[in-house]
Amino acid sequence: MYPNNLKIKQMGMGLPVALFIITIMSLIAVAVNRLGESSSQAYSQNVLSARAFYAAESGAQLRAQGVISAMPCACGLDQTYTFAAAITGLSGCSAATACTSFVANTETYCTVISTGTCDGSNAQRTIEVRLK
Repeated sequence: MYPNNLKIKQMGMGLPVALFIITIMSLIAVAVNRLGESSSQAYSQNVLSARAFYAAESGAQLRAQGVISAMPCACGLDQTYTFAAAITGLSGCSAATACTSFVANTETYCTVISTGTCDGSNAQRTIEVRLK
């Protein structure tokens, strides 16, 4: 059916081309996998960062409530607030607060510094609030 000289002219380019395409496709698959992995890590770090920010904000509000209730600003000792599992968004987080006061133009001002920490110090945010 086919002449014998047609088989001689075929050089077998199909196998090298197939291997080349498989290699390129596997490299693309590895690159897409790594991109997805780094995107997932960035997302989880953003969630931890937001949780640490809200822990610091909550700690500052709790400390400010105690400072304002004692007029003029009574800072007292540094306090640490640990958020229980009942507070779903902040479970595993804590807020360390410090307070300093100063007088300017016969007015007493307090500065509350709150540092929120989540997931064993993997994420940490600090907030500073000035009270009059």
